[in-house]
Amino acid sequence: MDKLLIIAYYWPPDGGAGVQRWLKLTSYLADMGIEVHVVTVDPNEASYMITDPTLIKDVNPKVNVHLTKSFEPVNMYAKMVGKSKVPVAGFTNVDNTNWKQKLVNFIRSNLFIPDPRKGWSKYAINKASELIEKHNIKHVVTTSPPHSVQVTGLKLKKRFGDKIKWIADFRDPWTDIYYYKLLNHSAWSHKINAKYERLVVENSDLIVTAGKKFEESYRSKTNKVSDNKFKVIQNGFDPKDFENVEKTSLNNPTFTITYTGTISDHYQPEVFFEALAMLTNKYPDGPIKFNLVGIISDSLKDFIVSKIGDRAQFRPPVTHGEAIANMLDAHVLLLITQGTEGTIPGKTFEYLASQNRIVCVGTGDAGKALDKCEAGKSFERHQKEDIFNYLDEAYHDFLNKVPFNIKKDELVHYSRPGQAAALVEFIK
Repeated sequence: MDKLLIIAYYWPPDGGAGVQRWLKLTSYLADMGIEVHVVTVDPNEASYMITDPTLIKDVNPKVNVHLTKSFEPVNMYAKMVGKSKVPVAGFTNVDNTNWKQKLVNFIRSNLFIPDPRKGWSKYAINKASELIEKHNIKHVVTTSPPHSVQVTGLKLKKRFGDKIKWIADFRDPWTDIYYYKLLNHSAWSHKINAKYERLVVENSDLIVTAGKKFEESYRSKTNKVSDNKFKVIQNGFDPKDFENVEKTSLNNPTFTITYTGTISDHYQPEVFFEALAMLTNKYPDGPIKFNLVGIISDSLKDFIVSKIGDRAQFRPPVTHGEAIANMLDAHVLLLITQGTEGTIPGKTFEYLASQNRIVCVGTGDAGKALDKCEAGKSFERHQKEDIFNYLDEAYHDFLNKVPFNIKKDELVHYSRPGQAAALVEFIK
Protein backbone atom coordinates (compact mmCIF):
# COMPACT_ATOMS: atom_id res chain seq x y z
CA MET A 1 0.00 0.00 0.00
CA ASP A 2 1.59 3.28 -1.13
CA LYS A 3 -1.56 5.41 -1.41
CA LEU A 4 -4.50 5.80 0.94
CA LEU A 5 -7.71 7.83 0.67
CA ILE A 6 -9.52 8.80 3.89
CA ILE A 7 -13.11 10.07 3.79
CA ALA A 8 -13.80 11.90 7.06
CA TYR A 9 -16.46 14.47 7.88
CA TYR A 10 -14.76 15.64 11.08
CA TRP A 11 -11.45 17.33 10.33
CA PRO A 12 -9.77 20.54 11.56
CA PRO A 13 -11.00 23.13 12.33
CA ASP A 14 -13.64 20.84 13.83
CA GLY A 15 -12.84 20.55 17.53
CA GLY A 16 -14.82 17.50 18.59
CA ALA A 17 -13.35 14.27 19.84
CA GLY A 18 -14.04 12.57 16.50
CA VAL A 19 -11.36 14.57 14.71
CA GLN A 20 -8.41 13.23 16.70
CA ARG A 21 -8.23 9.62 15.50
CA TRP A 22 -7.53 10.26 11.81
CA LEU A 23 -5.85 13.62 12.27
CA LYS A 24 -3.13 11.75 14.17
CA LEU A 25 -3.10 8.52 12.15
CA THR A 26 -2.78 10.32 8.81
CA SER A 27 0.19 12.28 10.13
CA TYR A 28 2.13 9.16 11.05
CA LEU A 29 1.06 7.31 7.91
CA ALA A 30 2.38 10.19 5.80
CA ASP A 31 5.68 10.11 7.71
CA MET A 32 5.91 6.39 6.88
CA GLY A 33 6.02 7.32 3.20
CA ILE A 34 2.40 6.66 2.31
CA GLU A 35 0.70 9.13 -0.04
CA VAL A 36 -2.33 10.16 2.02
CA HIS A 37 -5.37 11.95 0.61
CA VAL A 38 -8.22 13.18 2.82
CA VAL A 39 -11.64 14.12 1.48
CA THR A 40 -13.56 16.28 3.94
CA VAL A 41 -16.19 18.99 4.02
CA ASP A 42 -15.36 22.65 3.47
CA PRO A 43 -15.46 24.16 6.99
CA ASN A 44 -17.43 27.12 5.61
CA GLU A 45 -20.28 24.72 4.82
CA ALA A 46 -19.89 22.19 7.63
CA SER A 47 -22.18 21.92 10.67
CA TYR A 48 -19.57 21.51 13.40
CA MET A 49 -20.74 21.71 16.99
CA ILE A 50 -17.32 22.80 18.29
CA THR A 51 -14.37 24.32 16.44
CA ASP A 52 -10.68 24.41 17.35
CA PRO A 53 -8.67 26.26 14.67
CA THR A 54 -5.43 25.46 16.55
CA LEU A 55 -5.74 21.86 15.30
CA ILE A 56 -5.04 22.99 11.74
CA LYS A 57 -1.35 23.20 12.59
CA ASP A 58 -1.43 19.49 13.51
CA VAL A 59 -2.29 18.49 9.94
CA ASN A 60 0.86 16.99 8.46
CA PRO A 61 1.88 19.10 5.43
CA LYS A 62 2.52 15.83 3.58
CA VAL A 63 -1.22 15.00 3.81
CA ASN A 64 -3.26 16.09 0.78
CA VAL A 65 -6.54 17.58 2.01
CA HIS A 66 -9.43 17.99 -0.45
CA LEU A 67 -12.44 20.13 0.57
CA THR A 68 -15.91 19.76 -0.92
CA LYS A 69 -19.24 21.50 -0.83
CA SER A 70 -22.09 20.11 1.25
CA PHE A 71 -25.81 20.40 1.92
CA GLU A 72 -26.28 20.87 5.67
CA PRO A 73 -29.85 20.92 7.06
CA VAL A 74 -28.39 21.22 10.56
CA ASN A 75 -27.16 24.72 9.71
CA MET A 76 -30.61 25.76 8.55
CA TYR A 77 -32.15 24.36 11.72
CA ALA A 78 -29.58 26.22 13.84
CA LYS A 79 -30.50 29.51 12.16
CA MET A 80 -34.18 28.94 12.95
CA VAL A 81 -33.95 27.82 16.59
CA GLY A 82 -30.49 28.93 17.70
CA LYS A 83 -27.30 26.90 17.83
CA SER A 84 -27.76 26.09 21.53
CA LYS A 85 -30.86 24.04 20.60
CA VAL A 86 -28.97 21.84 18.13
CA PRO A 87 -28.04 18.46 19.67
CA VAL A 88 -24.35 18.21 20.50
CA ALA A 89 -22.08 15.21 21.02
CA GLY A 90 -23.80 12.51 23.03
CA PHE A 91 -27.08 14.47 22.88
CA THR A 92 -26.05 16.18 26.12
CA ASN A 93 -28.44 19.08 25.63
CA VAL A 94 -31.46 17.08 24.47
CA ASP A 95 -34.54 17.18 26.69
CA ASN A 96 -36.43 14.14 25.47
CA THR A 97 -39.42 15.00 27.67
CA ASN A 98 -40.04 18.17 25.65
CA TRP A 99 -42.53 17.54 22.85
CA LYS A 100 -40.82 20.05 20.53
CA GLN A 101 -37.47 18.35 21.00
CA LYS A 102 -39.06 14.94 20.42
CA LEU A 103 -40.62 16.26 17.21
CA VAL A 104 -37.26 17.61 16.02
CA ASN A 105 -35.63 14.25 16.77
CA PHE A 106 -38.41 12.44 14.90
CA ILE A 107 -37.98 14.64 11.82
CA ARG A 108 -34.20 14.21 11.99
CA SER A 109 -34.46 10.44 12.23
CA ASN A 110 -37.10 9.92 9.55
CA LEU A 111 -36.15 12.47 6.89
CA PHE A 112 -32.36 12.32 7.18
CA ILE A 113 -31.32 8.66 7.24
CA PRO A 114 -28.89 7.70 8.61
CA ASP A 115 -28.11 11.26 9.82
CA PRO A 116 -28.37 14.95 8.83
CA ARG A 117 -24.87 14.94 7.30
CA LYS A 118 -26.09 12.71 4.46
CA GLY A 119 -26.21 15.87 2.32
CA TRP A 120 -22.41 15.72 2.10
CA SER A 121 -22.40 12.22 0.60
CA LYS A 122 -22.80 13.07 -3.10
CA TYR A 123 -20.02 15.68 -2.93
CA ALA A 124 -17.72 13.25 -1.13
CA ILE A 125 -18.46 10.51 -3.67
CA ASN A 126 -17.67 12.79 -6.61
CA LYS A 127 -14.39 14.03 -5.15
CA ALA A 128 -13.33 10.55 -3.98
CA SER A 129 -14.10 9.08 -7.41
CA GLU A 130 -12.02 11.79 -9.07
CA LEU A 131 -9.04 11.10 -6.78
CA ILE A 132 -9.28 7.31 -7.12
CA GLU A 133 -9.12 7.57 -10.88
CA LYS A 134 -6.56 10.38 -11.08
CA HIS A 135 -4.10 8.89 -8.56
CA ASN A 136 -4.90 5.20 -9.09
CA ILE A 137 -5.75 4.79 -5.39
CA LYS A 138 -6.50 1.22 -4.32
CA HIS A 139 -7.29 1.64 -0.61
CA VAL A 140 -10.14 3.77 0.75
CA VAL A 141 -11.05 4.37 4.40
CA THR A 142 -14.42 5.72 5.52
CA THR A 143 -14.58 6.72 9.18
CA SER A 144 -17.74 7.37 11.20
CA PRO A 145 -19.72 8.85 12.90
CA PRO A 146 -21.49 10.37 11.06
CA HIS A 147 -22.51 6.99 9.65
CA SER A 148 -23.67 8.56 6.39
CA VAL A 149 -19.94 8.47 5.58
CA GLN A 150 -20.21 4.66 5.52
CA VAL A 151 -23.06 4.92 3.03
CA THR A 152 -20.65 6.97 0.92
CA GLY A 153 -18.20 4.07 1.10
CA LEU A 154 -20.94 1.62 0.17
CA LYS A 155 -21.73 3.59 -2.99
CA LEU A 156 -18.05 3.92 -3.90
CA LYS A 157 -17.61 0.16 -3.54
CA LYS A 158 -20.60 -0.39 -5.80
CA ARG A 159 -19.09 1.99 -8.38
CA PHE A 160 -15.51 0.67 -8.34
CA GLY A 161 -15.95 -2.93 -7.18
CA ASP A 162 -12.71 -4.87 -6.79
CA LYS A 163 -10.68 -1.92 -8.11
CA ILE A 164 -10.61 -0.62 -4.53
CA LYS A 165 -10.21 -2.15 -1.09
CA TRP A 166 -12.69 -0.47 1.24
CA ILE A 167 -11.89 -0.20 4.95
CA ALA A 168 -14.85 0.85 7.13
CA ASP A 169 -13.60 2.43 10.36
CA PHE A 170 -16.09 2.71 13.22
CA ARG A 171 -15.26 4.98 16.16
CA ASP A 172 -18.66 4.25 17.74
CA PRO A 173 -21.53 1.79 17.42
CA TRP A 174 -24.33 2.57 14.96
CA THR A 175 -27.76 1.22 15.93
CA ASP A 176 -26.33 0.06 19.26
CA ILE A 177 -25.10 3.50 20.36
CA TYR A 178 -26.39 4.38 23.83
CA TYR A 179 -28.39 7.43 22.68
CA TYR A 180 -30.01 5.71 19.68
CA LYS A 181 -33.32 5.41 21.54
CA LEU A 182 -33.39 9.20 22.00
CA LEU A 183 -33.63 9.69 18.25
CA ASN A 184 -37.28 8.57 18.10
CA HIS A 185 -36.86 6.36 15.07
CA SER A 186 -39.97 4.93 13.48
CA ALA A 187 -39.97 1.22 12.68
CA TRP A 188 -39.44 2.24 9.05
CA SER A 189 -36.40 4.46 9.67
CA HIS A 190 -34.85 1.95 12.05
CA LYS A 191 -35.25 -0.75 9.40
CA ILE A 192 -33.37 1.40 6.87
CA ASN A 193 -30.62 2.20 9.37
CA ALA A 194 -30.21 -1.47 10.21
CA LYS A 195 -30.12 -2.35 6.51
CA TYR A 196 -27.40 0.22 5.80
CA GLU A 197 -25.41 -1.04 8.78
CA ARG A 198 -25.64 -4.65 7.60
CA LEU A 199 -24.74 -3.79 3.99
CA VAL A 200 -21.65 -1.86 5.11
CA VAL A 201 -20.49 -4.78 7.22
CA GLU A 202 -21.09 -7.25 4.40
CA ASN A 203 -19.65 -5.25 1.49
CA SER A 204 -16.57 -3.61 3.02
CA ASP A 205 -13.25 -5.44 2.62
CA LEU A 206 -12.04 -4.75 6.15
CA ILE A 207 -13.77 -3.46 9.27
CA VAL A 208 -11.75 -1.58 11.89
CA THR A 209 -13.35 -0.65 15.20
CA ALA A 210 -12.15 1.35 18.20
CA GLY A 211 -12.90 -1.46 20.66
CA LYS A 212 -13.55 -5.19 20.97
CA LYS A 213 -17.17 -4.71 22.05
CA PHE A 214 -17.76 -2.44 19.06
CA GLU A 215 -16.44 -5.26 16.89
CA GLU A 216 -18.90 -7.67 18.48
CA SER A 217 -21.73 -5.20 17.83
CA TYR A 218 -21.00 -5.04 14.11
CA ARG A 219 -20.21 -8.74 13.85
CA SER A 220 -23.71 -9.49 15.19
CA LYS A 221 -25.39 -7.72 12.26
CA THR A 222 -24.81 -10.54 9.78
CA ASN A 223 -23.61 -14.12 9.51
CA LYS A 224 -22.16 -13.62 6.04
CA VAL A 225 -18.66 -12.41 6.96
CA SER A 226 -15.64 -14.17 8.43
CA ASP A 227 -13.98 -13.32 11.72
CA ASN A 228 -10.73 -12.23 10.07
CA LYS A 229 -12.55 -9.31 8.44
CA PHE A 230 -12.59 -7.47 11.79
CA LYS A 231 -9.65 -5.67 13.38
CA VAL A 232 -9.42 -3.43 16.44
CA ILE A 233 -7.39 -0.23 16.62
CA GLN A 234 -8.21 1.57 19.83
CA ASN A 235 -8.08 5.31 20.14
CA GLY A 236 -4.84 6.59 21.60
CA PHE A 237 -2.62 9.54 22.35
CA ASP A 238 -0.01 11.37 20.34
CA PRO A 239 3.34 11.55 22.19
CA LYS A 240 4.05 14.84 20.41
CA ASP A 241 1.16 16.47 22.31
CA PHE A 242 3.00 15.87 25.58
CA GLU A 243 6.50 16.90 24.53
CA ASN A 244 7.89 19.91 26.40
CA VAL A 245 4.61 20.34 28.32
CA GLU A 246 4.93 21.03 32.03
CA LYS A 247 3.09 18.86 34.54
CA THR A 248 1.83 21.77 36.65
CA SER A 249 -0.07 19.57 39.12
CA LEU A 250 3.23 19.15 40.99
CA ASN A 251 2.99 22.80 42.04
CA ASN A 252 -0.79 23.21 42.13
CA PRO A 253 -1.72 24.16 45.75
CA THR A 254 -5.36 23.07 45.31
CA PHE A 255 -6.36 19.41 45.17
CA THR A 256 -7.89 19.47 41.68
CA ILE A 257 -10.19 16.90 40.13
CA THR A 258 -10.70 17.52 36.41
CA TYR A 259 -13.05 16.25 33.73
CA THR A 260 -12.58 17.24 30.09
CA GLY A 261 -15.09 16.82 27.29
CA THR A 262 -18.81 16.14 27.18
CA ILE A 263 -20.84 14.88 30.12
CA SER A 264 -24.60 14.32 30.17
CA ASP A 265 -27.29 12.86 32.39
CA HIS A 266 -27.13 9.65 30.35
CA TYR A 267 -23.63 9.01 31.70
CA GLN A 268 -25.07 8.56 35.21
CA PRO A 269 -22.11 10.14 37.06
CA GLU A 270 -24.04 11.13 40.20
CA VAL A 271 -22.34 8.58 42.48
CA PHE A 272 -18.97 10.26 41.96
CA PHE A 273 -20.23 13.67 43.05
CA GLU A 274 -21.97 12.16 46.03
CA ALA A 275 -18.62 10.65 47.04
CA LEU A 276 -16.86 13.96 46.36
CA ALA A 277 -19.40 15.69 48.59
CA MET A 278 -18.44 13.27 51.37
CA LEU A 279 -14.80 14.33 50.90
CA THR A 280 -15.57 18.06 50.98
CA ASN A 281 -17.77 17.58 54.06
CA LYS A 282 -14.95 15.75 55.82
CA TYR A 283 -12.50 18.55 54.97
CA PRO A 284 -14.68 21.71 54.91
CA ASP A 285 -11.65 24.00 54.84
CA GLY A 286 -9.52 21.81 52.59
CA PRO A 287 -8.27 23.16 49.25
CA ILE A 288 -10.43 20.95 47.03
CA LYS A 289 -11.80 21.84 43.59
CA PHE A 290 -13.70 20.10 40.81
CA ASN A 291 -12.85 21.48 37.36
CA LEU A 292 -14.98 20.67 34.31
CA VAL A 293 -13.79 21.79 30.89
CA GLY A 294 -16.30 21.08 28.13
CA ILE A 295 -20.04 20.58 27.70
CA ILE A 296 -22.44 19.63 30.49
CA SER A 297 -26.22 19.46 30.76
CA ASP A 298 -27.92 22.10 32.90
CA SER A 299 -29.54 19.50 35.14
CA LEU A 300 -26.25 17.79 35.88
CA LYS A 301 -24.52 21.12 36.52
CA ASP A 302 -27.25 21.95 39.06
CA PHE A 303 -26.79 18.55 40.71
CA ILE A 304 -23.03 19.03 41.10
CA VAL A 305 -23.46 22.51 42.56
CA SER A 306 -26.05 21.16 45.00
CA LYS A 307 -23.44 18.69 46.25
CA ILE A 308 -20.21 20.70 46.39
CA GLY A 309 -21.27 24.32 45.88
CA ASP A 310 -18.64 26.80 44.72
CA ARG A 311 -15.93 24.14 44.76
CA ALA A 312 -17.20 23.31 41.27
CA GLN A 313 -15.77 25.24 38.34
CA PHE A 314 -17.27 24.99 34.84
CA ARG A 315 -15.49 26.14 31.69
CA PRO A 316 -16.67 25.93 28.07
CA PRO A 317 -14.77 23.83 25.51
CA VAL A 318 -11.17 24.92 24.98
CA THR A 319 -8.49 24.11 22.41
CA HIS A 320 -6.98 20.64 22.42
CA GLY A 321 -3.73 22.02 23.81
CA GLU A 322 -5.56 23.78 26.64
CA ALA A 323 -7.47 20.59 27.44
CA ILE A 324 -4.17 18.74 27.83
CA ALA A 325 -2.84 21.55 30.02
CA ASN A 326 -5.89 21.11 32.26
CA MET A 327 -5.21 17.38 32.50
CA LEU A 328 -1.61 18.05 33.52
CA ASP A 329 -2.73 20.52 36.18
CA ALA A 330 -4.98 17.97 37.93
CA HIS A 331 -4.30 15.55 40.75
CA VAL A 332 -7.22 13.29 39.81
CA LEU A 333 -8.85 12.89 36.40
CA LEU A 334 -12.49 11.81 36.26
CA LEU A 335 -13.40 9.27 33.58
CA ILE A 336 -16.93 8.01 32.95
CA THR A 337 -17.93 5.11 30.76
CA GLN A 338 -21.51 4.85 29.64
CA GLY A 339 -23.78 3.02 27.27
CA THR A 340 -22.30 0.23 25.21
CA GLU A 341 -20.23 -2.23 27.17
CA GLY A 342 -16.61 -2.02 26.15
CA THR A 343 -16.72 1.68 25.35
CA ILE A 344 -13.42 3.41 26.08
CA PRO A 345 -13.80 7.20 25.89
CA GLY A 346 -11.18 8.77 23.64
CA LYS A 347 -9.93 10.93 26.51
CA THR A 348 -8.84 7.77 28.37
CA PHE A 349 -5.59 7.56 26.49
CA GLU A 350 -4.61 11.19 26.93
CA TYR A 351 -5.51 10.82 30.59
CA LEU A 352 -3.07 7.90 30.73
CA ALA A 353 -0.40 9.91 28.94
CA SER A 354 -0.73 12.67 31.55
CA GLN A 355 0.45 10.08 34.13
CA ASN A 356 -1.97 11.47 36.70
CA ARG A 357 -4.31 9.40 38.86
CA ILE A 358 -7.60 8.42 37.20
CA VAL A 359 -10.93 7.59 38.82
CA CYS A 360 -13.24 5.78 36.43
CA VAL A 361 -17.00 5.45 37.02
CA GLY A 362 -17.97 2.28 35.18
CA THR A 363 -15.77 -0.76 34.71
CA GLY A 364 -15.05 -2.76 31.58
CA ASP A 365 -12.36 -2.10 28.98
CA ALA A 366 -11.49 1.36 30.32
CA GLY A 367 -10.92 -0.15 33.75
CA LYS A 368 -8.70 -2.82 32.23
CA ALA A 369 -6.52 -0.14 30.64
CA LEU A 370 -6.20 1.60 34.01
CA ASP A 371 -5.26 -1.67 35.69
CA LYS A 372 -2.67 -2.49 33.05
CA CYS A 373 -0.96 0.88 33.53
CA GLU A 374 -1.62 0.99 37.30
CA ALA A 375 -3.03 4.44 36.58
CA GLY A 376 -5.95 4.53 38.99
CA LYS A 377 -9.09 2.59 39.78
CA SER A 378 -12.53 1.96 38.30
CA PHE A 379 -15.76 1.64 40.26
CA GLU A 380 -19.33 0.51 39.67
CA ARG A 381 -22.10 3.02 40.23
CA HIS A 382 -23.14 1.55 43.58
CA GLN A 383 -19.66 1.93 45.15
CA LYS A 384 -20.02 5.39 46.67
CA GLU A 385 -18.10 4.54 49.86
CA ASP A 386 -15.26 2.97 47.88
CA ILE A 387 -14.96 6.03 45.64
CA PHE A 388 -14.89 8.26 48.71
CA ASN A 389 -12.15 6.16 50.32
CA TYR A 390 -10.06 6.29 47.16
CA LEU A 391 -10.47 10.07 46.88
CA ASP A 392 -9.58 10.38 50.56
CA GLU A 393 -6.39 8.40 49.93
CA ALA A 394 -5.54 10.59 46.93
CA TYR A 395 -6.14 13.72 49.00
CA HIS A 396 -3.78 12.51 51.72
CA ASP A 397 -1.11 11.80 49.10
CA PHE A 398 -1.60 15.35 47.83
CA LEU A 399 -1.21 16.83 51.31
CA ASN A 400 1.89 14.75 52.03
CA LYS A 401 3.35 15.36 48.54
CA VAL A 402 3.47 11.63 47.80
CA PRO A 403 4.11 11.22 44.05
CA PHE A 404 1.78 9.09 41.95
CA ASN A 405 3.53 6.79 39.48
CA ILE A 406 2.10 4.67 36.70
CA LYS A 407 3.70 1.90 34.59
CA LYS A 408 5.12 4.07 31.83
CA ASP A 409 6.28 1.12 29.72
CA GLU A 410 2.62 0.15 29.16
CA LEU A 411 1.79 3.48 27.50
CA VAL A 412 3.43 2.44 24.22
CA HIS A 413 0.43 0.19 23.49
CA TYR A 414 -1.80 3.25 23.23
CA SER A 415 0.40 5.55 21.14
CA ARG A 416 -0.65 6.76 17.68
CA PRO A 417 2.62 5.80 15.93
CA GLY A 418 2.15 2.16 16.92
CA GLN A 419 -1.47 2.23 15.82
CA ALA A 420 -0.55 3.65 12.41
CA ALA A 421 1.94 0.80 11.94
CA ALA A 422 -0.74 -1.72 12.97
CA LEU A 423 -3.18 -0.24 10.44
CA VAL A 424 -0.67 -0.70 7.63
CA GLU A 425 -0.16 -4.34 8.61
CA PHE A 426 -3.93 -4.96 8.71
CA ILE A 427 -4.39 -3.48 5.26
CA LYS A 428 -1.48 -5.45 3.84
